[in-house]
Amino acid sequence: MTSALLILIFVAVLILLLVGHPLAFTLGAMAIFFGAIFWGQQGDVYYMFAQSVARLMNQFVYVCAPLFVFMACLLERSGVAENLFGSLYIAMGGLRGGLAVAVILICTMLAASTGIIGASITIMGMLGLPAMLKSGYDAKLASGTIMAGGCLGTIIPPSIILIIYGAEAQLSIAKLYMGGVFSGLLLSGLYIAYILVRCYLDPKLGPAMPQEERRAIRTGKKVRMVLFSIVPPIALIVAVLGSLFAGMATPTEAAAVGAIGAAAIAALYRRLTWTVIKESCYSTIQVTAMVFWIILGASMFTSVFLGLGGGGAVKEIMLGLGLSRYVILGIMLLTLLVLGCFIDCYGILLMCIPIFGPIVQELGFDPIWFALLFTIMIQSSYLSPPFAYAIFFLKAVTPPEVKTTDLWQAVLPWIGLQVAALILCIIFPGIITWLPEQMWGK
Repeated sequence: MTSALLILIFVAVLILLLVGHPLAFTLGAMAIFFGAIFWGQQGDVYYMFAQSVARLMNQFVYVCAPLFVFMACLLERSGVAENLFGSLYIAMGGLRGGLAVAVILICTMLAASTGIIGASITIMGMLGLPAMLKSGYDAKLASGTIMAGGCLGTIIPPSIILIIYGAEAQLSIAKLYMGGVFSGLLLSGLYIAYILVRCYLDPKLGPAMPQEERRAIRTGKKVRMVLFSIVPPIALIVAVLGSLFAGMATPTEAAAVGAIGAAAIAALYRRLTWTVIKESCYSTIQVTAMVFWIILGASMFTSVFLGLGGGGAVKEIMLGLGLSRYVILGIMLLTLLVLGCFIDCYGILLMCIPIFGPIVQELGFDPIWFALLFTIMIQSSYLSPPFAYAIFFLKAVTPPEVKTTDLWQAVLPWIGLQVAALILCIIFPGIITWLPEQMWGK
């Protein structure tokens, strides 16, 4: 493939995305168009399309995706987020920036029990944002906290992104999940530290709750509220990730455990009704169908791209630069950040794994380590304007006084924190690799 053709294909895709065409159908259509033109025999590209469908349907590991989505949908309707916010609002309200810290803690637990970014941002936008604005919080700090915290589900297990990465790159999903634990907690810790430091330096950004409001609730009641809201989701997280870490369950089996556990939590909170089950099933079908259409379109696109020699061309260009392998790593990660401004995270994932995978192997990097670096950068795509999905999710539930331009400015410090976490994971690779290396039955 010539460099001109390589550029032409990506420019065509970007133009179609910018004018508003859906990602899945854009990638699929461009695959058929360029494949039919440059392969000469149109039947070949249609046969490849059928092969892509068959390969996707035969990927048993994808069975865990709808199970984890169903678990997330049940938890979304079970009242977990409401209970968590109600208790942490009281427990941490006396701290400068305490409500924002509570939002990050809740988002971390939601990420570890649902993994659905849109749901976390929307729920916290409805619960956390009005409470913070009412308490006098800076609107940019409050909205940025919700958007960044809501995106933690990209990297913290049970992340759907990591399932897709493992399936496409032929890596152990259990090891990817274990690698995502400490890297996700690192991000969460950096967010909390940032909030506390900013609010310490400028108390007006996140004032503490008035003492009279805190004293209105007795200590014993606070403890009961926190235990009742925190113990069930933590037990679910331990059941899912603990079974994977101990080698007792495959990702699909762990997903089934999670779905049953989510139903038990919904029953505990007296939310397990027929309506909740039915709505959760419908939502699961919608989300799963959307994800799998994107996987199919992107798989077809990458198959044609690689078939035309695009992967070899990119590899030759990268390795032919004569640069340090860490400089090449930086170029790949920067490419992901730029693509995140224009393309959906699933599209980036499926387009870039087959292209970057051989380069990573040639450079001698640990594939699990690179996969988590890749995922951290994928997370940035949710915050990177102009196509920042986190902004769109939050804007749908914000009060009128919070403008879209405010949300664009609000995400910038958090993208910087994600880059800082990325650098720390590069300097200290054990943040990612230590836990997978301790797994039983590895």
